[in-house]
Amino acid sequence: MKRNAYRTILGVMALAVFCAVYGLGQTEHQHASQKPMEHDMSRMDMSGMMNEPHHVLAMAYIQSIGTFAKALSDQAQASNQLSADFARAAVSEIRRSLDQADDHHQEHMKTMSEAMRSKMPAMMKEMETHRSRLGDAVKALEKDVEDYTLNSKQIAADCAVVLKQLDDMSKMHTSE
Repeated sequence: MKRNAYRTILGVMALAVFCAVYGLGQTEHQHASQKPMEHDMSRMDMSGMMNEPHHVLAMAYIQSIGTFAKALSDQAQASNQLSADFARAAVSEIRRSLDQADDHHQEHMKTMSEAMRSKMPAMMKEMETHRSRLGDAVKALEKDVEDYTLNSKQIAADCAVVLKQLDDMSKMHTSE
């Protein structure tokens, strides 16, 4: 008889603990789902923003810059005599891609609502800093290839700066 009473009491206690834990979990889930709702909305906005056609094109041009900068850097490091035609063509394509990326970036910004832009002033400032630094690095490359005799080491160093800026920009996109 005592044994059955203990079993019943233990069963009721286990059930009470289970219900309390389950109820606490549900309450936490409800509170957690209420707080991130706003965050989920901004994540949805961010996802939509990342798939906007002008943004996609701008990112493709940014990747193109990386491809040409890497090719130029590899050639500058591999040969004693860097082909001026090759270097100028690569830098010309880097400039063209940067200009196209900037154009599409501007068009992309026009698609964003003022409310969306107001949610991310720090990110926009950081993005402008990266774009400015990338532009400066491309200008340095353009200056390098204007010379009659090319300095392969300087061109490789400037390509490294371009690639670093692109890497920093990609880290900014992956942290979103």
